[in-house]
Amino acid sequence: MKKVFVVLVVCMFFVSEAYAGEMGQSERTQLKEEIKKEVMEEIGKSKTELPAWTQRMKLSGLFEGEYRWMELRDVSDKDSDSTSDLYLRRLELGLEAGLTDWIKANAVLNSEFIGDDVNQGDEKMTVDEATMTFQKEDVPLYLIIGKRAQPFGIFENHLITDPMTQDAFETKRAGVTVGATGPIGLDVSATVYKGEEQMEHLVGSGLFEVTRAGEATDDVGSYILSVSILPMEDHLQFFVSYLSEPGRGKRNDTVSAAFSIAAPGLKALRFDGEYMKALKREIYEGSDEAFREGVFSLTASFEFNVRERHEIGGALFEEKRAHVIEEPIEAALRYERFDDDDLADKTASWSAKDRYSASVRYAFFHDAERELTAYAAVEYRYTNYRLDRSLKDVRAGNNQEMYARLGVSF
Repeated sequence: MKKVFVVLVVCMFFVSEAYAGEMGQSERTQLKEEIKKEVMEEIGKSKTELPAWTQRMKLSGLFEGEYRWMELRDVSDKDSDSTSDLYLRRLELGLEAGLTDWIKANAVLNSEFIGDDVNQGDEKMTVDEATMTFQKEDVPLYLIIGKRAQPFGIFENHLITDPMTQDAFETKRAGVTVGATGPIGLDVSATVYKGEEQMEHLVGSGLFEVTRAGEATDDVGSYILSVSILPMEDHLQFFVSYLSEPGRGKRNDTVSAAFSIAAPGLKALRFDGEYMKALKREIYEGSDEAFREGVFSLTASFEFNVRERHEIGGALFEEKRAHVIEEPIEAALRYERFDDDDLADKTASWSAKDRYSASVRYAFFHDAERELTAYAAVEYRYTNYRLDRSLKDVRAGNNQEMYARLGVSF
């Protein structure tokens, strides 16, 4: 483009100098216009020579700074003092490309907890999502291959912190999903992936403390079956999924059920609930029985000046962006409970019991044309813990936290 512009300027200059004495003013002006027209035609040709898919690329992102205060720095010490941190919670860059009318590529680079002493982010950008989606507009079948939060659980989130269901059961792994869509928002899918991702995530969630026994598997032996349906658009949606992983000694099977309801005649008031329950579990190290944990999460939210909703969920990049764009002013309350199936009592240990959260978010700037939104949010969170009697003089039975976030979605 710059080269063409230079050629245009040079040509017009030499025309002016070379023919200044031989042509009239009107003739020189006409010649300049003809040269300009030819150059602009060449510019148009250069644009049309680019592949069509380059015109269907979209770059987007999230940038969030966060402040956190905790009443107890370390809940394992009931005499611990308070602590506060200031850090970059999330930097995400997403690239979406419509390669054809039925092939879409998506990639998300992510870095989290930059400067956070508690979570110790490493300040490196990693590939958080990378998928290829194959689906024709009028064909119900689709295929998704790549890394993402696989379709077990919805994790709908109207607050700053992730729901307890996501803390426990999010399954982010490379896999292959085959699905089909149907009437009234029906979506049925089957996913396969390698490894024991959900169990590793659960054990590292901080909701209880155990050690896995045995050797990890190295085959593609994990799968997810998922169904969602939308009986009343914008008002009622249901989700059910089943996950099975090889496990160590026996398979680990988990089921999930969720709903999203908008009050009739009052779309701004929503209730989102999700329950996840272990059906089968491996036996942890040092124990002689399996513990089948469960998690329940219920959120009530009120959205002021709500815009049209396009996404539901909280695990994928576009779902997180959708909340701050489509729900500019929102207040939410959330109650969650973790059922450890008596693990804390029978292993002389501890586990999270229940959690109460309240949050307000306000998008103070929104430019629809440039797809730019700036927002601020605050959240209060209170967590109760189960303690074996041997730990009550050592560990804290509860903790309070405050969060404040300032973010930009673009």
